[in-house]
Amino acid sequence: MAIKYRMYQSNRKNSKTKGKWYARAVVNNQVRIKDLAERISEKCTVTEADILAVISALVREMSYELKNGSRVTLEGFGSFKVGIHSQGVTDLKEFVAAKHIYNPHVIFQPETHVGADKMRVKQLISGVKVSELEVYSTAGDQKGSGAEEESGQP
Repeated sequence: MAIKYRMYQSNRKNSKTKGKWYARAVVNNQVRIKDLAERISEKCTVTEADILAVISALVREMSYELKNGSRVTLEGFGSFKVGIHSQGVTDLKEFVAAKHIYNPHVIFQPETHVGADKMRVKQLISGVKVSELEVYSTAGDQKGSGAEEESGQP
């Protein structure tokens, strides 16, 4: 198994990277919580319904803690925290949170460890392999060799 990628060419005007080719990961499937719960229940004595109940409760509790400003850490997986954007003001007295803060969002930081090569490796995708997508869906894209390679850092 490998993560598929496709090549794309940068076409941003006035950019130093214009015309250069880059690889982009391709998502070819979606797995839902129910699918994961079914697979987990096949590997242990916990039922699918129990797994779904626990995941549902986990999501509710994580939401509660994030809304209260906590960082939520799931060991072996990563941590979640809330981030915000804000507009700048020239005078601190002009700042109004309701007016100048926008787009609250969740930031996920995957758990990492330091590998033998002294590089930080994301725990969830340690040892990932990549290969080029065999067939691209748009006419303008180019297809490469399709050779599979191991990537230490995605």
